[in-house]
Amino acid sequence: MKKFKVSYSYPLEHPIKVVIERFGRQGIIGWLMQKFGTKVDEGDLVISERIIELPTLHQWLGRVFPKPEGNLLEIGHAASSIALEFASLGFNMTAIDLREYPFKHQNLLNIKGDFLKHEFNKKFDGIFSLSTIEHFGFSKRYGGEDESDNNLDEQAFEKISNLLELDGRAVISVPYAKTKVLGIWFRVYTRDDIESKLSKYFLINESRFYRRDNNEWSQTHGKNNDPASPHDGVALFLLKGK
Repeated sequence: MKKFKVSYSYPLEHPIKVVIERFGRQGIIGWLMQKFGTKVDEGDLVISERIIELPTLHQWLGRVFPKPEGNLLEIGHAASSIALEFASLGFNMTAIDLREYPFKHQNLLNIKGDFLKHEFNKKFDGIFSLSTIEHFGFSKRYGGEDESDNNLDEQAFEKISNLLELDGRAVISVPYAKTKVLGIWFRVYTRDDIESKLSKYFLINESRFYRRDNNEWSQTHGKNNDPASPHDGVALFLLKGK
């Protein structure tokens, strides 16, 4: 048999692939994924809010940090490639999540733990958290515990503000909808709700709201166009601590 090698996409939304160079169960699965895995119906493809969050984060942080200088913190990085990206660019990167993170880099400090309980020994020039804060208090599916205290998101906002250096910036994104929606495994915000909460702890430098229609994302500019479902809406904020 000639040398065996297959590759397929890493399952946690990373721009990284798994490469198997040995024949066996994983190799066979990889070969099947490589040969048949991309043949899906168009209707089964879903474009998530990451299509908005990732370029916006890079745009904003690229404006604030034109050179790879400073200490950055990502909150909730286990299913993200961003901490690894910024570490690779030369930033001094710290990242924390309830789950294990499988990648290492000389510029990246991985912390497995609860952001609200962890004691950091320094402040940060930049802090970012994409689609994570809404799970604070609703984290059982991610290895944490569901809490009765529904103010854990505000505790997180306050701690982020306190961890920022004097001229530091934070980028936060959350799902949002036109009205409150119950019975979902994450906290749902309205436009007014999230702006009110953030304004207690930050100066809002910039905000953007997007909605998904027919698998296409576009920016909204008024409450009348806010999405009915939080699965179809994402709000992003560039913030400065008070």
